[in-house]
Amino acid sequence: MKKLIFCDIDGTILDGSRKMEKLTPETLHAIDSLKRTDYVVIASGRCMGLLDRQIIDLDPSGFILCNGAYDMVGDQTVFRDSFSREAVEKIREVTAACNGFYIFETLNEMYIDSLESEAFRKFMSGWARVLRGFKEDSQADQPFHIAMIGFPDEPSCLEAGEKLRDVADLARHKGFYSYDVNVKGISKATGVNRIREYLNIPFENTYAFGDALNDLEMLQAVAHPVVMKNCDPALRAYGFEETDDVLDNGFYRYLLANKLINPL
Repeated sequence: MKKLIFCDIDGTILDGSRKMEKLTPETLHAIDSLKRTDYVVIASGRCMGLLDRQIIDLDPSGFILCNGAYDMVGDQTVFRDSFSREAVEKIREVTAACNGFYIFETLNEMYIDSLESEAFRKFMSGWARVLRGFKEDSQADQPFHIAMIGFPDEPSCLEAGEKLRDVADLARHKGFYSYDVNVKGISKATGVNRIREYLNIPFENTYAFGDALNDLEMLQAVAHPVVMKNCDPALRAYGFEETDDVLDNGFYRYLLANKLINPL
């Protein structure tokens, strides 16, 4: 029976915050090997429009995008959901009141209130990303699957988070004054469950790799959850198995040690 492996991007196979911007040969080999015998799904908070070309070129078996709000196997969409109009308006209002920025994402496009926002520019530089591909349109009316919000300081970040918890689920970014803002009740686990059902894979044959709080539900939804050594310390409270740091090819090393792939 085939295995189903879910793999986060940031902090798991790349780490822009620590200037690891290219997939290693070991990671490329690991994903190519998994595709030959099993299923490997890239799971991200990003929409397709924010994925690096090198991630798309991996041509994985599927994608969990927008933290589970848009899920695909091959070219087939197996699930999607989006914010209500009321949730969108409250996110806009609260973010503005707290001097922050917001990014709303469709599958392929990103809409931001202002490209000149100091908080936004600081956030993007921290992720080692250039300011490209964003549409400056604060009143865009689209089926938004996820949002990101960021703030200039800790107090405003915490205030906004508290005010939005009734309309969305928030996952704090490690080391930043920012959050992923998810459709209420949707997480990467939504994608895990929908894709596992679609492919008819037994629970005991599922694996997931992650490092951040937005990976928690995904890790809890599989039989073999694995966190990176560089993970958010809060994840260690759950007793997940741990592999090496992303900078030390932890994803590849776990797969190799557990005989899921052959060595490069």
